Amino acid sequence: MAVLRHIRENLATMVAAALIVCGLAACFVLLRPHTSSNAQLVARIHDGEGHSYELPLAEYGSLTVETSLGTNVIVVENGAVFVAEADCPKGDCLRQHAISAPGQQLICLPHQLWVEIVEAGAPGGELDVTAVTATGDADLVSR
Repeated sequence: MAVLRHIRENLATMVAAALIVCGLAACFVLLRPHTSSNAQLVARIHDGEGHSYELPLAEYGSLTVETSLGTNVIVVENGAVFVAEADCPKGDCLRQHAISAPGQQLICLPHQLWVEIVEAGAPGGELDVTAVTATGDADLVSR
């Protein structure tokens, strides 16, 4: 009898706890990245001259992109892509972390090179270089 009385007294708390657990599980399922398990991810590379290339993330590979603006070497290793070599003045693209998930990007502004992770066959975006560059030091100070 004591057990039944204890259950009756705490029933509301137990129901609330069960609802919270179910709510958290639903949030986890709904908020996870929406890529199908069969989708192959690729690194789509866009250069400053309007060319695009793809490297599958599932296998090791590298690509040397040479344009009139400069040269970059893009490497795919262990399911992630990064800029391994670049002859741009500051080399900021070399210090960017490797990327591996849809929506992540690498950018080399001097070479107008842009790398994005997408599902194979999916349409890619466009890079507006003027939107991500400052027009001068004064702009950087005033922000």
